[in-house]
Amino acid sequence: MNKKTKKGFLLLTLTLLSFASYAQTTFDLRINELLSHNTENIVDDYGEHSTWIEIYNPTYGTVDIGGCYVTDDINNPKKYRIPQGDVITKIPSHQYLLIWADSIDYHGPLYTNFKLSADGGYLAIYSNDGKTLIDQVRYSALEANVSYGRKDDGEWGKFEKVTPRLQNEPYALESASEKLGKRDPHGAVISVTAMTVVFSVLILLFLCFKQLAKFHIKTSKKKAAEAQGVDIDKVQYAGEETGDIYAAIALALKLYQDDIHDIEDMVITIEREDKIYSPWNSKVQTLRQTPVIRKNK
Repeated sequence: MNKKTKKGFLLLTLTLLSFASYAQTTFDLRINELLSHNTENIVDDYGEHSTWIEIYNPTYGTVDIGGCYVTDDINNPKKYRIPQGDVITKIPSHQYLLIWADSIDYHGPLYTNFKLSADGGYLAIYSNDGKTLIDQVRYSALEANVSYGRKDDGEWGKFEKVTPRLQNEPYALESASEKLGKRDPHGAVISVTAMTVVFSVLILLFLCFKQLAKFHIKTSKKKAAEAQGVDIDKVQYAGEETGDIYAAIALALKLYQDDIHDIEDMVITIEREDKIYSPWNSKVQTLRQTPVIRKNK
């Protein structure tokens, strides 16, 4: 392995490691939705209508929120520390985590020691040093079972349709197929695109296999020449004869086959043959007479 290859491999490894470390950082986590007045919404593991906080992981890797701090007091960033070492604190890529704010922290690692105020308040998440702010939000008074969360454009707003562990505006989104259906109702664009892709791939495969075949033919000729001790230039054009040579060979084979087989002229000759007739030669003489039956009177 030369120096350039080593440098390229090292650079690629460092790039991948940097992407992996970036994808798994807690600083990309976001407060996505909160419900400060819960009377008829989902219940926690103890059957209580507790207030809750939804955290979203927008990265392409799993992020562990364990060790971070959640607080509703701007002067006390370390109000509640999420325990570490629990699998439920890991948030998969593009997924959501629900933290229950029921003021009973011994219920589990995702239960805070404070409740969200229905009259409005402050909410923030800090990193494991208790000083670095990850995300924060101030919310006003909310009606019962009405949440406060991020819209698709990033702005905050109220949601009458509460969506815990889901996207906040699933009904407002339009799928890619629906958008394409509006732009291309007859499917002409998708048909042309599909055909272009298919034929492009076929042409590319043809060129690749053609070059591969030439390479293998050249390699086999070279090996055969080396094995027989023949100069490679003498077998350079082996297997590349012109059409005239093949035509001459075919004609020679045809003439050879004609020589070893009789050639019939397909003429039928009919000659008269005289024979001596004898009545004894007639078929009538060879027939037996029908017997006559006599009846006694």
